[in-house]
Amino acid sequence: MRLSSTLRLPTGRIGQRLLVVILLGLGGIFCATGLAVAGPAFHVERMQVIPHANAVEIDASVQLGKEALLQQVLDQGQTLTWVVEAEWREPEPFSFIPGIGVHARREQRWHIRYYPLTNQYAIEDQQGVLTLYAHWSQVVTALTRVRNFVLPLAHGAARGQVALRVYVDSQALPLPLRLRSLLDHWKLESPWTVVPLPR
Repeated sequence: MRLSSTLRLPTGRIGQRLLVVILLGLGGIFCATGLAVAGPAFHVERMQVIPHANAVEIDASVQLGKEALLQQVLDQGQTLTWVVEAEWREPEPFSFIPGIGVHARREQRWHIRYYPLTNQYAIEDQQGVLTLYAHWSQVVTALTRVRNFVLPLAHGAARGQVALRVYVDSQALPLPLRLRSLLDHWKLESPWTVVPLPR
């Protein structure tokens, strides 16, 4: 078989339709939305750490940017996975040494969906409990609060730092949206916010 025959474009009605679908898909991926780049990244603010016997309880506020982009993705029938992640770290400069710097890590995940038939948004926690919201603004309010997030500390902790971040798990998106998020630099995540471990 000659090489040129393997590179031949599809012919016939089925081949032409397939080519049109591929081109439309690529056009949608590379189309600039304007919404993707606009707005600041997420930021964790006003973080408070309350020590307990073998754990710390974390409260924080989140500055949520790119709300229009999040709503657009949901309104297209996609599910967003919202993640809150916390770490107990050694003090600087040991906090980033692999295997030594981080002593404990915990994350919680929520699935966010939109139901067009009832015009409602829903947030589902890890136990499968669903909370419904009539307005997008109520979802935004829920996402901007981190309350009673418990990070277990084995045998307690005498020193160190507690770090917190939030992000949308882009790996949980369908492949076309995952590619689009990469190409459009969505960066739906916050940097780590770090506070000293209370004594």
